[in-house]
Amino acid sequence: MKKAWIIILATILLLTACQPTPEEDVVINRGDTDVDAIIAASPLPTSEVSQSDDPALVKASEGQNPVFPTRYENKIENDATSLVIDAEVITNGLTSYPVYEVKRKTFDAEQVRAIAGEIITDIVGYRDGSDYVKSDYPILLEKAAIWGNDEVLTWLSQNMQGASDAGYAESSELCIGDSLKPQVYLRSDGNPSSFDVDGNNLMICRIKGTASDIKWVAEDIDLLEGREVTTVIPELTQEEAETILTDFLEQTGMDGYVAYSAEEARLRSNMTREVISMGWQFELVRTFDYYPIYVGGNMDGANGGFLQRDGEKLYSPPWNAEYVRLYIDSEGVAEFMWFSHLEIVGVVNENVQLADFETVTKSAMNLFSASLAWYQRDFEENNRPWALYAKIEKIVLTVTLQQAKDRQDIAYLLPTWVFLADMYDIFDNECLGYTEAYGFSAIDGSRVPLDCWPEF
Repeated sequence: MKKAWIIILATILLLTACQPTPEEDVVINRGDTDVDAIIAASPLPTSEVSQSDDPALVKASEGQNPVFPTRYENKIENDATSLVIDAEVITNGLTSYPVYEVKRKTFDAEQVRAIAGEIITDIVGYRDGSDYVKSDYPILLEKAAIWGNDEVLTWLSQNMQGASDAGYAESSELCIGDSLKPQVYLRSDGNPSSFDVDGNNLMICRIKGTASDIKWVAEDIDLLEGREVTTVIPELTQEEAETILTDFLEQTGMDGYVAYSAEEARLRSNMTREVISMGWQFELVRTFDYYPIYVGGNMDGANGGFLQRDGEKLYSPPWNAEYVRLYIDSEGVAEFMWFSHLEIVGVVNENVQLADFETVTKSAMNLFSASLAWYQRDFEENNRPWALYAKIEKIVLTVTLQQAKDRQDIAYLLPTWVFLADMYDIFDNECLGYTEAYGFSAIDGSRVPLDCWPEF
């Protein structure tokens, strides 16, 4: 139910925010923008970037680019909702802004072996394929019985009848071939491990059929299944988990990635419902000296940053953003997911000229104004029983993925201003909070899609 409300309300918010009538039409990157022409704009010499005679600009603090202010404030509201912007403007002190060309990358066998070798250990056998086989089910049935879920026991028994008789070949090491076919490994404790490569998506699990959940999701699962909420208490400290993460990235050659978020998490079997371990879930992002940011949401775009008008989506995200997630417990990395793998081809403009900050904020306020006007009409015409409050406390300069025009195989990492909004929905005197992000091109101020990834 909570997820449904989030989807409904987040859709409305992208249709939320401000003055009854915008000053101008919202400029939207509809996917037909000639990005190649934009990034070929005359570069701004680095020596000029730090020069500004505009007295309106706030003197920058250490690490802040002096061309841009350090704060931005604004406020707009109506009967249905309000938006308050009291935001720190974060630029990380850069004085040149390169544009990176990227392309989709498929995994090679050497890379997969390096990563899988750090996760799948203590091997006694292996087999090709990813489905469960008859020899897997006895231990699953035993664990499901301990967990005490009759529905799961029934489901496992039924599936065991039609399972393949394929067995495990004896092996004490990884047998990953260049074809990268899905494989399952048997560990000495009787638990299966797996790896699966699908194009530029990679999934490796120490325990096959498991998925880690961030804390509030795990608690929701407890509530949905009628059990008392269990507190997630990691078996190791965050610092210990971060040390394991650092060693893992070094051993697997994953240079240029940093942890964007860390959450207490549980590794929970999808098959038996048992909680296997308590640890930490990390999301990783590439770092380019920009402010690291990951924008998440649903693939249907409900809270991925769509602006709609009369039911028509004015634009949609180009590619799925690269997404790396790990779950770490006291034994090490237990689950690894790397989706929409990217390869940086090179720099196509070493120092693209950026628009002034006023151009960006004008575009943003026009969007919010149009959105709020829509929300107000909908609120009045349909007598909506809720109100929405939005607050923006951070505006950051980072890079986001944008599609090249007429070239489906190429995209660019472009300088982008991202407005991070905390949303609070008031419904029947209850408050539901969630986060939204809105992107605007730092080159021309146009509204750009922030790509999203589905919930797991």
